[in-house]
Amino acid sequence: MAKPWKILDLNPDESLKQCLHKIALTRIQETFSYESGTMKGEDIEVLHDMRVSARRLRAVLRIFRDCFSKKKLKKHDARLQALIRSLGAVRERDVFLESLSVYKRNLEPADSKVIDLLIARETTARVLDRKNLMRELKFLRRTKYADSFAAFVKTSL
Repeated sequence: MAKPWKILDLNPDESLKQCLHKIALTRIQETFSYESGTMKGEDIEVLHDMRVSARRLRAVLRIFRDCFSKKKLKKHDARLQALIRSLGAVRERDVFLESLSVYKRNLEPADSKVIDLLIARETTARVLDRKNLMRELKFLRRTKYADSFAAFVKTSL
């Protein structure tokens, strides 16, 4: 799991508004820095890093929810939650498929047929979950969501 990005120039003598602005923008940049790698799908850990970063971002929003417009925050929180759900669905399949592969290595070949069927079923389900994730990421990219989110943070504080 990727370590959270450091918040640069965070100064406790600055106002809450200034500090929150730096924290939220850093978490937005961190989350969407993994977008390209997640879309490529070559490394399952990149997807995991994006999911963890998105959850960190959502936590910041929830902790400081009183600093934002309720209506606009609700919209961004819902979109972020949809992204987290899509990432989570694929990640859970990845973890389960890895567990099945490890389990299968300890079985006799004759006993592994059922596991092979389960792996095939889960792989198919993962493909569908990944398609849903790609739709979500393409929508976010097309609508320039990261920029919109950053603008929301800047104007709300």
